[in-house]
Amino acid sequence: MPPLHDPSRFPFVTALEAAFPQVRAELDRLPTDAFAPSPDSLTQVADGYDETGWLWYALVDDTGPNAAHAAQCPATLQALRAVPGLVNAGFSLFRPGTHLYPHQGERAGVLRCHLALRVPVGDVALRIGADVVPWQPGRCLVFDDTHLHDAWNHGLGDRVVLLVTFRTPSA
Repeated sequence: MPPLHDPSRFPFVTALEAAFPQVRAELDRLPTDAFAPSPDSLTQVADGYDETGWLWYALVDDTGPNAAHAAQCPATLQALRAVPGLVNAGFSLFRPGTHLYPHQGERAGVLRCHLALRVPVGDVALRIGADVVPWQPGRCLVFDDTHLHDAWNHGLGDRVVLLVTFRTPSA
């Protein structure tokens, strides 16, 4: 599979992007302390990388919706119902200065979709393979995270995306 995918290939992207105002409003009502350190982040800071500012607000995991969080975000959960093969989803927040180590996902047969909700001014992007792609508020990026990638927020505020993992149609 190629690293980046054309979002228009996935019909649910239209539903997610159409729900952007409601999803963003629900995100804006959440207190920052509702976010937990990402279960995938490292706590070390070295060689220009710092994952300590990666926070996570789980909405759906492998066992289904997080009831307490889902109750706070009904429009977001409604939009996620459009995603066939949904594996997990949540709000992924990067504090300024966060830079993930280059890494590869371990789940074959799934893709990641990021609906950009907050993108601060500055150097804020995802690198996958040779491509560097900035997030655009209200727009989705779709990529195969089994390819080497990293992401960073060297901007002036928090970067938040609705991170959605879904099974590919051929999986």
